[in-house]
Amino acid sequence: MERATHIIILTLISCFEIWMCYQILYRTVLEKRYLQTWQKILIWGNILGMGIVLGVNRNIFFFSNSMLWNCIIFTILIAVISNVKRWHLIAEVVGIYFLFVALLDFFFFFCGMAMGKDMYQVFYENGYFLNRSGLYVLSRMSIMIMLFFIRKGRIGESILKKVQVFLFVIAGILVLIVTGYHFLIYDILNGLSDFTGWSAACSLVAVFVIIAFCLGICWKNQSLKQENQILEVREKLELDNMRDMMKALEQNRIQVHDMRHHMIILREYALKKEYEAIETYLDQLLESYVEVQEERWTRIRNLDILLSEKKKEANLENIRFQIEADVLQSLPFKETETSVLFGNLLDNAIEACKKMKTETR
Repeated sequence: MERATHIIILTLISCFEIWMCYQILYRTVLEKRYLQTWQKILIWGNILGMGIVLGVNRNIFFFSNSMLWNCIIFTILIAVISNVKRWHLIAEVVGIYFLFVALLDFFFFFCGMAMGKDMYQVFYENGYFLNRSGLYVLSRMSIMIMLFFIRKGRIGESILKKVQVFLFVIAGILVLIVTGYHFLIYDILNGLSDFTGWSAACSLVAVFVIIAFCLGICWKNQSLKQENQILEVREKLELDNMRDMMKALEQNRIQVHDMRHHMIILREYALKKEYEAIETYLDQLLESYVEVQEERWTRIRNLDILLSEKKKEANLENIRFQIEADVLQSLPFKETETSVLFGNLLDNAIEACKKMKTETR
């Protein structure tokens, strides 16, 4: 009866461990709301089935390398069925998760050894159930705390894709570390190594620090790279918009200069009382002449110039362009940022209208 109770408790701990793995997948790679009923059944089957197998195994041994890999492989297979296209990201996330949990188990095992407990009995015999289950609980509670922080700041799939190669390297390093410490435990328990519990625990802490440092450096480099790309795009948009505005101003200067000649012609028509010719000439003039500086909607000079230019561009493409705006004192952007923002939005709108095949655009 006591052994059955131990197995049930270890099974619950193991199920909780696999459940947390899927919670991490939901926050990174998998979209839970898009899962179908049969996929959810498979996932819960994996959680319960593998949890039972792990619970029985952990009642016999504290750690089994073969069971670790079976758990990783089966969890990856079930998760990949839910999203085949992202199998590489799923494999990396699942592998890193279970390997990290194994390292936490090793860490608390070494801490127990440092406190003078008979860890040989804990590792091999099920009579030391409370000590063994306590180590498992400490590891899973640590993961639960980390999961809470991931929940507050969801890690997007796009970020994972950018560090995919780095995650693959981290997974490979964790495989080597877990394998190495697994052999170290056997050597210590069998008296083949001079490592003590504290020295082994401290070395594992150093490994955690190094991994965290590498992750931080990678994250920082990726952030800087992304910021540089944004700055390059912004600079290009600013140059394009400034070039468009300078072109509009030049056209406006030419039109203003030509207005003098138009006035001379209109004056001659007026002196000869040729009113129909004046009306025809004015109609033609209004179609071709757009004076940018006369158009004022927001009273922000750069924005008004941009709106005028884009309106003219839309009219040339036979696109209905209507401006409804309030007089603005200022916007919470720099002038260049305003040009980039509105210029990009209007360019996208005009480009989309050009693709429309209807008469009214």
